[in-house]
Amino acid sequence: MKYIVTFFWTFVLGEIIGYIGSALESTTYDATATSLFAVVVGVIATITYVAISKSAAPHADK
Repeated sequence: MKYIVTFFWTFVLGEIIGYIGSALESTTYDATATSLFAVVVGVIATITYVAISKSAAPHADK
């Protein structure tokens, strides 16, 4: 469930950043490209976070 929430907020925040960025650059807003880029970045960030968390977790071998 936490991954679904993460992907949802990645999508929403990516769209906001894409819209604001296109307005600042005076270019046309492309929702499809922004969505794909946001989802790819979100997946990479989530996989990286999970990998770092697993390696940093203390082991109960004692």
